[in-house]
Amino acid sequence: MKVKPLAYLLLVASLALAGAPLFAHHGTGVAYDTEKIVNLKGTVTEWIWANPHCGILFDVTDDKGNVEHWGAELGNPHALSMSGLSKDILKPGDKITISGHPAKSGAPRIELQQFTMADGRTLPERGHKGNGATLTDEPGQ
Repeated sequence: MKVKPLAYLLLVASLALAGAPLFAHHGTGVAYDTEKIVNLKGTVTEWIWANPHCGILFDVTDDKGNVEHWGAELGNPHALSMSGLSKDILKPGDKITISGHPAKSGAPRIELQQFTMADGRTLPERGHKGNGATLTDEPGQ
């Protein structure tokens, strides 16, 4: 019977199509410009320590005194703890300098690469602990 092979082919194709959105979740290269790095100085408004991704909400004030609300996407809590971060490391009001890939859409969002706290500690993101990375004043250096 030729109906069974056709039925199996349709079943496999249906399962493959149904699972395709699962691969879209980690589309960092789609949402963020991985060719650019921006450095921002701001004040933490919220530190989100939760699965599947942690985040930092912070305010950046320009030279004219205008405040822009930004968000930084981080990894999951386990990966971050391996990089030296913890749920208690930031609190609202903390001054930080953040380095990361900007959103391609122009929205005030970045994919965090590292940040420097007010006390001078630079904490890398995405499991880069121990790589000697330091935050520079100029993007890409």
